[in-house]
Amino acid sequence: MQNQKFQNSFFFIILASIVVLTFFLLKSYIGIIIVSLALAIVFRPVHNKILKATKQKKIVASLVSVFLVILVVLAPLLLIGFQVYREAFGLYVGLSSDNFSQFNDLINSINKTAQSLSPGFSLNLNAQNILSPILNFTVSHLSGLFSGAANLLLNILLGLITLFYFFKEGGEIKKYIAKLSPLSPKNDEDIFVALKKTVNASIKGGLLAAILQGLAIGIGFALFSVPNAALWGAVSVIASFIPGIGIALIVIPVAIYLTISSNFLMALGFLIWAFGTNAVLDFLIGPKLKKGAGLHPLLILFSVLGGISLFGPMGIIIGPMVISLLSVLLKILPEVTEKTSKN
Repeated sequence: MQNQKFQNSFFFIILASIVVLTFFLLKSYIGIIIVSLALAIVFRPVHNKILKATKQKKIVASLVSVFLVILVVLAPLLLIGFQVYREAFGLYVGLSSDNFSQFNDLINSINKTAQSLSPGFSLNLNAQNILSPILNFTVSHLSGLFSGAANLLLNILLGLITLFYFFKEGGEIKKYIAKLSPLSPKNDEDIFVALKKTVNASIKGGLLAAILQGLAIGIGFALFSVPNAALWGAVSVIASFIPGIGIALIVIPVAIYLTISSNFLMALGFLIWAFGTNAVLDFLIGPKLKKGAGLHPLLILFSVLGGISLFGPMGIIIGPMVISLLSVLLKILPEVTEKTSKN
């Protein structure tokens, strides 16, 4: 009996040591694995149709699904991301008062209006104070992604290989995880189902909706000659997560900028474009994307910001996915604790 306890203790010490070592071995690639898993979950319905069309040929179906992800997700994100990086880096390198004279004029105009209403009031701001943190944040998190072409290519290749195996062997991986889990089969299935629903709803209803809104606003910036349209379109993506007033925080200052730098008609046209496309996305497209057990928009906002801080650009997907998993586990917590107390 004593010998058996010693063997069990020895085994679990070795197991814990190997788990820790494995974590450090895979630490640099955890982001790639999680993003690939999220994409596999989102594209699973499409992959199942491709699998059916290819008569259950898993390798062929998986290759077609990976190519579809490249076409629909990877290529557009890389093109837009590179343009955002170029614009942010250009502004960051040339950061000076002269570069932002029009922004400073805008702030001074707002300041004068505020002082006429409330003497002694001052915003005490300049363009550098406002834009420097945004540019620094953008450049610092995108520089690692685009500075090394070989490293970027390697990460993309590893992600696509991982995605291929998630498509090809997703069912077997799910069964293996359920076999290792100490929870009941019902709890395991609840976790898988709820995680699938929350990840789909969070990515489609949260991230995709925000990206579409940012893209629409970015097109409006380009149409109405706002400088660095891709950069401010990307900022609009983050702002759109703020419930109710997110887009307005970007659109209204830009409309004031257009009024000062161009004319009132340009500003009016931009406002009509911005709020018109936002209304279409919110009332026509948004409800279709947000079906399912999604996260609260404010929770998605903080999960996206936290994910970017930890994982860089991939955190846009990883952050909401981690919070989704937490919400799933919290849902089944009462059932698990109740069973534990009974036993």
